[in-house]
Amino acid sequence: MIYDAEREVFEAASSWLSSGFNVWLYTVVRTWGSSPRPIGSVMALRDDGRVVGSVSGGCIEDDLIHQLQTKGPPGETRPAIVEYGLNADEAHRFGLPCGGTLQLVQERLGAKSGLDTLLRAKRWPDCPPDVETFHR
Repeated sequence: MIYDAEREVFEAASSWLSSGFNVWLYTVVRTWGSSPRPIGSVMALRDDGRVVGSVSGGCIEDDLIHQLQTKGPPGETRPAIVEYGLNADEAHRFGLPCGGTLQLVQERLGAKSGLDTLLRAKRWPDCPPDVETFHR
């Protein structure tokens, strides 16, 4: 099931891609200990630092934006694992309570990511994506 917050992320990412921006999607895939956001939380990051969605409530988003602005865009063309909170100092710095650890999948989105198909399928959940236009 796609929720409104996720839909907002996917719609923004799709729009940004259509406008020619580079976009990365971050998804919480694993947590240990306490975590501010549950598994499945998503965030899209545009190449100019604009963000929609949340993976932590703020501190990790700020770090991902900072890395983009200081080190340039992620060089990975394939999905990559990004971990936060591997030690107590880092957990505290990124606001992960009780020594929590957060694992994200970072993936660069593109024309073949299927966001438009996903959004069409969720707009008319009882119909295959290719027949959505018949319901207008």
